Amino acid sequence: LWGIQSSTIAPWLGLVGDAGRSAEMLRRGSLSLAHWASRPRPKLLALSRSLVNAETPSSEEPQPQPPSDALVTRGVRVYRRKRAEHWRTFQWGIGSRFRMQGKNRFMPVHKPHPMNSVVRDNYYDSDNPRIVWNELREGWEVFWYENQKLTAKPFPVKKYGLERAKVEAFQFYSELEAAKKTGPQKRIEPPQEGVFYDRRMQGWVSLFWRDGRPQSRCFSATKYGFEGSKMLAMAKQSDPVNGVLPVQGGAGTPIILKEKGKTSYENKYKGGPTGLKYK
Repeated sequence: LWGIQSSTIAPWLGLVGDAGRSAEMLRRGSLSLAHWASRPRPKLLALSRSLVNAETPSSEEPQPQPPSDALVTRGVRVYRRKRAEHWRTFQWGIGSRFRMQGKNRFMPVHKPHPMNSVVRDNYYDSDNPRIVWNELREGWEVFWYENQKLTAKPFPVKKYGLERAKVEAFQFYSELEAAKKTGPQKRIEPPQEGVFYDRRMQGWVSLFWRDGRPQSRCFSATKYGFEGSKMLAMAKQSDPVNGVLPVQGGAGTPIILKEKGKTSYENKYKGGPTGLKYK
């Protein structure tokens, strides 16, 4: 307000007297803003229009032209997102630092909690084949081999959030690399044909023929040891009848320990007026 010339502010305020005196009164505070606001409106409106017209550049001066692809040609520009993205509904919810704590997770956990969010198109891309996106669980999973077994750890979006879930997955894989647990799976060579190691059963399997029929036996590496179960499988293939651990007659639970149930005659159905019924 003080930057306006005294010759301009005096008629605007509608004061009587010298323009310099009016500006000095306003500067010292003897003229209140309430008194200024109570002046007649038509005079202020006409004066404001004259000031605006005076500050408006002439039409002869060249005006900058807005770009042809602008969303609006005048006034405030509207922000437009330019990255490739899509709209997605996460059925199990979107987590955060608050949801990362076990006591703050979505309840009940077995029911869906759909939430919508905008996701960039390259969010599901990963340059590491051991870090993949699981569409069903809506989260990232890290795979590695430990104790000759394929192990995985999930990082769901419903717990960590959209971007944090991917960051946590790559950070966990970096920790595995630092601990030297990301090496390739060790290949176990079979000692002979018909004997191989089953990673799912964690034991050596022996394939053999007995009485004209193909049969198989699995020897647990947890029970007999890795090399011990391997030797048992090879011995069983060499001697399908007995092997190293022959099976005695009546194998299984001893008869004396078995509970005696109903006989076959007692377990059969009896007819009746309402149909079959169990005795």
